[in-house]
Amino acid sequence: MPTLTIDGQTITVEPGTRVIEAADRLGIDIPRFCYHPGLSVAANCRMCLVETNKSPKPVPSCYEMCVDGLEVKTRTERILEARRAVLEFILLNHPVDCPICDQAGECDLQDLYFAHDHQPSRHFFRKHHKAKARILGPQVIYDAERCINCTRCIRVCNEVAKAPQLTQVQRGERTYIDVFPGHPLDHPYSMCTADVCPVGALTIRDFRFKCRAWLVHGIDSACTGCSRGCSVRVDVYRNAVQRVVPRPNPDVNQYWACDGGRLLYHRYETGRLAQVRRGGTPSTAREALAALAEGLLVREDLRIGVVLWAGMTLEDAWAVATLARGLDPKALFFLAAMPDGAGDDVLIRPDKNANRAGVGKVLEALGVSALPLDSLPGQTTGLHSLWAFGEDLPGPVVQALQGLPLGVFHGPREEAAARAPFAFPGTSPFETDGTVVNEFGIAQRLRRAVQPAAETTSPAEFARALANRLGRPLVPPGETDLFGAVGRVLEGVLGFSTASIGKHGLRIGDLPGRAS
Repeated sequence: MPTLTIDGQTITVEPGTRVIEAADRLGIDIPRFCYHPGLSVAANCRMCLVETNKSPKPVPSCYEMCVDGLEVKTRTERILEARRAVLEFILLNHPVDCPICDQAGECDLQDLYFAHDHQPSRHFFRKHHKAKARILGPQVIYDAERCINCTRCIRVCNEVAKAPQLTQVQRGERTYIDVFPGHPLDHPYSMCTADVCPVGALTIRDFRFKCRAWLVHGIDSACTGCSRGCSVRVDVYRNAVQRVVPRPNPDVNQYWACDGGRLLYHRYETGRLAQVRRGGTPSTAREALAALAEGLLVREDLRIGVVLWAGMTLEDAWAVATLARGLDPKALFFLAAMPDGAGDDVLIRPDKNANRAGVGKVLEALGVSALPLDSLPGQTTGLHSLWAFGEDLPGPVVQALQGLPLGVFHGPREEAAARAPFAFPGTSPFETDGTVVNEFGIAQRLRRAVQPAAETTSPAEFARALANRLGRPLVPPGETDLFGAVGRVLEGVLGFSTASIGKHGLRIGDLPGRAS
């Protein structure tokens, strides 16, 4: 365990720790362009130079290993002058595109220029021009003039995506990044190459010229595209999702997220169920809930079937299951799940259900056994009411709903609600507060990033409204924080507190059907 000092502060680190990593732990800022904690070390930008007692020359702190007795100085006049020189060299041919560059406001080159150089150019020769707005692939555009050749994007392709689709071309000031002829940048993690770009050379086509970085409000959440549940940040402006970017989480997704999960929000921009329907015609939520509650109360021998969605939150599953069992202790539960799809060895999982493990744990804690969905047609004979929650309902569920006068659909999709006697608009994952558990047993928070339309509710909010109509409140009357109230109940049911889930999630106990 080597012990060293950095700017007079002593620290003991694990063998193999680099100086720049030790400095980060101490809160000492060392500027960098090419270094990234999730990639191999290139040490080609020379922005992170420091002085040590082991070398007569400045050394790159991203490459220098911590050894016992090492003394590091990060802000001597010699080092500050070296940083100014590096910035001046980088800016020789860099265009002044800041007013139109998507990276403006979150650009490392901008920040470091004002921190270390902040001087006008001493040169008056014509800048060397390169290709601008070159499409590298379906998700990424490249501006060669802005590129500082840090090679982060190349290392993402080689080391993270395992798809070496980028390389450096030419030499000297003419060097630029390019794809191989006939092979576009189209691997599932291509948008991560733009994430790691410290300047505006690589930009994401989905976000290009969409919104300024300083206008968006970032909400920490989790991706619901598959059972990995990558930690993400949802950037919102004017109550609309502008982009989704990965959020570092060493236990789940490191620093990355796949393109499909990041573009998932587009699925909920069209085809939404916008209004409550009763008997196929528009209605108000008050009238539909009153009619549904009346139909449920008049039957003494009420039998209920519930189709739970394997992507709904723990809170939603508990609220719906608790209400159904309160009305019918022998209620039948079915678990609807999207079929398995393609996966890889990086992040993408074949299971496309964000909370299959979590919903299973809630049902297990409540003593409920969920039947397979293909058994639904044989169970509908004795049912008086069927509640279906989800997005795209399978054919047997649609037919069962159509045949029951108290059939209820709750979800975001217009198509799935077409034939249900009662249809209530449901929230998307970006409009939901709740908890999901990935297949590895890590619980994470979904946070509401966008306010839903007036009559759009989560399953838990729908269950609370219906329970109040039935005179069977799920939470204490007057409790406005439904998420907090259900969370307190879940702590006793599941054995962990949803309030204790931090930014990296919370690993919980064994889960039913947990992947090995």
